[in-house]
Amino acid sequence: MNRKNNEHFIRDISLEEFDHITDGVEPHVFSDRYLARKESMMKNKTGARISKLGVKVAAAACAVVIATPFIVNAVTDGELFARIWGTEGKKTIESHTELYVEPGKTDKDGNPASYEIVYPKVEYVDVDPEMAERVLEGKVNTEPVIVEFKGYTFTVNAVANDGIAAIVDYTIEKEGGVDLLNYSQLDNEAKGAFTNEEQSIKFEFCGGHGKTFVNLEKSTSDKLYCTDYLLRDNTSVCLTLEIAEYDVPLKDIYVSGVDPDDHLLDEKSVAITFAGTISNKTFESTYGETINISPVSMKIGYLTDDTLGEGYEEGYCYQGDYIGKILITYKDGSEYLVYRDIIFNGLPQDPVDPVASYSYICGGIDYAESVVFNRLVDTDDIASITVNDTVFTLK
Repeated sequence: MNRKNNEHFIRDISLEEFDHITDGVEPHVFSDRYLARKESMMKNKTGARISKLGVKVAAAACAVVIATPFIVNAVTDGELFARIWGTEGKKTIESHTELYVEPGKTDKDGNPASYEIVYPKVEYVDVDPEMAERVLEGKVNTEPVIVEFKGYTFTVNAVANDGIAAIVDYTIEKEGGVDLLNYSQLDNEAKGAFTNEEQSIKFEFCGGHGKTFVNLEKSTSDKLYCTDYLLRDNTSVCLTLEIAEYDVPLKDIYVSGVDPDDHLLDEKSVAITFAGTISNKTFESTYGETINISPVSMKIGYLTDDTLGEGYEEGYCYQGDYIGKILITYKDGSEYLVYRDIIFNGLPQDPVDPVASYSYICGGIDYAESVVFNRLVDTDDIASITVNDTVFTLK
């Protein structure tokens, strides 16, 4: 497990201090009644595939939103929004190549099997607090939700939702060390932190799938600062934090193929309520294609071969493989290059350096390609959106 402990800037009041302003006030207690079983997904050690882990889910009532997000952000000197959408614990990284050695595998000459991985450029920008207050519309729930489980303390600091994506900022604490996740700088640049299968506790925010970013500058061995960038699986008013403990390490459950419920010791489920839905706008191309976009994410709908190229065959090809560039152009002429691939439609691009300035991207069976941004986007200030060479304007 990779950890990095750095000192961080001392502020007038920290987010943790703000969260403890109401110490002594009895917190809301959620019901732990068993309701149903639900399949949930977990990444394996390489983060290259998704494995399934069944877990019983308990019912939980949705909490009432009473906090004002912009007050929380202001009294912490902008730390909250900077952590989620800015440069707190993040820095722009140029494209680079790393050598990956596959554990336990050898090539034809008997040497350790290895291959090169090209990591794309990722650019981060600071948060404009005035713009953030306007575009987020007060629809960020910053009422802390604290969950205790087997010596761990999970604290959800903020959650936002636009109907396409959900963003959850939270911490995990345990005296003696948090070992639920494997994480590193390269994991942050790629698929994100993933579950440590050497231990027996699993957690996830159900209702979405995505990437976990661990703030390496602020985290310590006993406390992790995490942000999950999720694409929504449904239209419910809540995400659900689900935690389960098993009587064997998680890897043993995967290898054996047995019903996870046979090893279940304990579980807890707590609903994390949204404070409404951040507004979306629709942009359209001359081919009738559409993009729904909010300040935090975008969903590219069905695209034609006019945009995807002659090599694209509907029903046989994955739409995302034929998207080589996503670019947002603002009214002042400035640009946000969200995504650029090395190869597009089978041909190398010029320049060849890839760009992945987003938090999470994923395609769906409905041909949609959805992106969770790594910054806030002022949708009122967008002049156009370009996918490959096709330009979309406000509908």
